[in-house]
Amino acid sequence: MASLYKDLLSPERFRTSTVLNRNIISESESDRGRLLFCAAFRRLQQKAQVFSMEPNAAVRSRLTHSFEVSQMGRYIADQICFKLLQNKWATNEECAALVTFVETACLMHDIGNPPFGHFGEAAISEWFRTKGPDVIMKSCSDGKGELGTADPRLTKTLADFVAFDGNPQGLRVVAKLQRNSDDHGLNLTKTTIASYLKYVRSSVQTSTEIASPFTKKCGYFITEADIVSNVWQKFAYTTPQRFPLAYIMEAADDIAYCISDLEDSIEKGLLVQSIALSEIHSQWKELGFSSEDSAATAIEMILQNAASGKTLDNKLFTYTDFRTNLNRELVQYCAEQYINEHARVLDGSLPSLIPSDSPAGKVLDLLKTYCRAKVYCHETVQRVELAGYTAIYGLLDQFACLLNCNADRFSCSLDYSKNKDSTNKSIIIEKKLLTLFPKNYVKVYFDDLKKIKATDVDYKFREWNIRAHLVTDFLSGMTDDFAMKTYQTLSGMKL
Repeated sequence: MASLYKDLLSPERFRTSTVLNRNIISESESDRGRLLFCAAFRRLQQKAQVFSMEPNAAVRSRLTHSFEVSQMGRYIADQICFKLLQNKWATNEECAALVTFVETACLMHDIGNPPFGHFGEAAISEWFRTKGPDVIMKSCSDGKGELGTADPRLTKTLADFVAFDGNPQGLRVVAKLQRNSDDHGLNLTKTTIASYLKYVRSSVQTSTEIASPFTKKCGYFITEADIVSNVWQKFAYTTPQRFPLAYIMEAADDIAYCISDLEDSIEKGLLVQSIALSEIHSQWKELGFSSEDSAATAIEMILQNAASGKTLDNKLFTYTDFRTNLNRELVQYCAEQYINEHARVLDGSLPSLIPSDSPAGKVLDLLKTYCRAKVYCHETVQRVELAGYTAIYGLLDQFACLLNCNADRFSCSLDYSKNKDSTNKSIIIEKKLLTLFPKNYVKVYFDDLKKIKATDVDYKFREWNIRAHLVTDFLSGMTDDFAMKTYQTLSGMKL
């Protein structure tokens, strides 16, 4: 039987690599190296997984979480590859590369997350939802009242920011912002980029426009639509479609964070381990799974041992035992699902490797629900998240002058030698703010600006869109601590 993965595991990049004649294993390893050595990945060490600005190093950061997800992804992929080889659906070389491609997608799955995680995303989205229309009208209107709030150009221009999310921002990070000598970012293979794409709609599309289970959130901004289209063309996708390896990345993340968030909460003293595990076991028993369901029976035994702290033969059963045993069970389940539903995985129609009504899905949902009820709403967590939200929202207020001005004034502000714009108005704050922005991010702004013709009827809106991306690129790239300090500095609270 011919390999089913020969065309899916592609070494093709947007710019041909300067190192030629590498095999698919070496190409996959190259992607992992590019990701591991980039600054955006290192900054994850000071971004929160759950607990922002946490002094206890034993509690997970986004970086340690990403490493755990990558290990989980490798584990699942390894188990899948045993079956792929048995069925002769892939070669040994392809399986080795597949595991590394999955690992890299897992390592980068959170690379676009802004400071303070979901609260940071919410702050950016809300600022542009409430203030964006007025800001665009100030910047793009010629003062003759030709632009109103119902103008479709305004809605389209704002779409990337109203729907702001770490997933599409992560694509910008690896494909553009981690810029070396050209506009291709890390220049990853199209296989790695496809493996990263969790959702398949753009910010300007609705979930009803695309026949896919993966439209809950936007997967890419309009600024990267051409990149995604190119990737899908490579794999002969005529409509938006999830790539097979993205299923593994998603499952690895779900397993890792559900179990680790509970462990971190115990480490911080927000939960008592014996009480938490006993309550989760009781909630599991209420679900009433049949004793003939082998997966449910295995999970029941793990939860029972965890609740009592001992095995049936009276041996100590620690949280580490709980985590490793549950991980093993869930990994095996995911691998079996991938193989059993292989045709639907390949065509992107399978909703998930972990169905919500399965024993695996139910136990993960129990862990998520328990943390939502007992941890995420805890006063100490809420205080930090509220402070983070205020900082992100406040930073956008500070940067608003960069978005209020028109394209000409912004262009003059980028030129530090100019003190006035074309109307002879002094430039003070805008110029000083822009000196804080990373030079590579400014280069990305100019890269995208070159793709727009000044004679285009929507030039002003497209320029504003990439200018707003420059602002959110800077903001979302900040660590939690740096964002807070920058907000305090720009607000005049602290030097």
